[in-house]
Amino acid sequence: MLAIMWADFINTLRQQLSNQIVTGGLALGIAGALIAMVHRIWPLVWGGLRRLLVVTAVIDSRNDIFSTLVKWLNSLPYARSTHLVSVTQESDGISPGSVPKLLYSPAPGLHVFRHKGRLMWMERDLSKENMQVIDTVKLNMLALNRRCFEDLIQEIMQASYGAIMGRTQLFMPDSWADEWRMHTTRPKRKLDSVVLPDGVLQRIVDDVRSFHDGKERYESIGIPWRRGYLLHGPPGTGKTSLVMALAGELDLGICTLSLMHRKLDDQNLASLLQQAPAKSIVLIEDIDAFFQAREKQDAKMDISFSGLLNALDGVAAQEGRVVVMTTNHQRLLDPALIRPGRIDVEFHLANAAKDELRRMILRFFPDAPLAKLGEVVSGYRDGSLSPAQIQQTLQLHNRADAALEALSAMD
Repeated sequence: MLAIMWADFINTLRQQLSNQIVTGGLALGIAGALIAMVHRIWPLVWGGLRRLLVVTAVIDSRNDIFSTLVKWLNSLPYARSTHLVSVTQESDGISPGSVPKLLYSPAPGLHVFRHKGRLMWMERDLSKENMQVIDTVKLNMLALNRRCFEDLIQEIMQASYGAIMGRTQLFMPDSWADEWRMHTTRPKRKLDSVVLPDGVLQRIVDDVRSFHDGKERYESIGIPWRRGYLLHGPPGTGKTSLVMALAGELDLGICTLSLMHRKLDDQNLASLLQQAPAKSIVLIEDIDAFFQAREKQDAKMDISFSGLLNALDGVAAQEGRVVVMTTNHQRLLDPALIRPGRIDVEFHLANAAKDELRRMILRFFPDAPLAKLGEVVSGYRDGSLSPAQIQQTLQLHNRADAALEALSAMD
């Protein structure tokens, strides 16, 4: 019985397969199933192949190295020949009487190029997040291992940062006051270029160096590893110059923070002080302006006094941080701001005394006539001129005798 049923089934199947309509439908069904299977499996296969053969880095404009990457891309031969470009004006501004310099950069889209014999491609995209435009670059390299890609990133970093090695990096908050951006670099200022009363400069250098080396001591006695300095005195007495020389001597960066930043509020301020780059000085210049603005009830200020204090030494304040505040009017500062623990060391920088005047003259004119030099110095009244006034006068003259005459007339 079973044999008969099996034979009937085989016979019916043969008859159906001999029908072209049935055969065609069956073939289409099998093909559709295969296509659906490939459609589902292919992304997995391609994803595996891509991870095996392609190394990818995603970097957006919120990343510190983004500008470095874009500079490198702009320097490639491909960037100088591609027809898909973004055109921007150089940020240094316009020189009087000249046309602004234009910068050409690979525009958003897909770019395929070769670098040192390797196939690479870049996908660039612009998006908006929280009212902020985000520029994202996805850089791809055809490679079997990540090592060659890491070497490329190191090459990019070296090409950019090699030019700023041995210089002092200056950081400022970005336009939204969300994070620090490197604004520019300056040649390292030498200690002997700042003329202060004997011992003052070396004392502060030794103090900051001791602080950086003293992490274990701070931890052992259970106090926060932070250091605050206040530099006060008349305008032009070298407060900013002192910070520049300090940073140059100790190989530190400088994070310049203005409490008048239009986007700065308590939250941004705390975040910036928590995220200050390692081995840097946070410089808050003219801190008295904050208190003057508070007295005027300036509607543009979103920083509260309690917010400032919490940012400086609250529970979440950054460890290992050096903060330097400067002011021309110490009397305007609230005592709570400069109490011990927030300000650990104060330095008063006064107008130049006789010894500072003599040293400044000899720095500009080492061969100044000693007789005339002695006459000018002996006739000078201590504190009558600021170092900035003296320096300006010395810069205006190419000859020592002319400079000495000018200084005599000023006193």
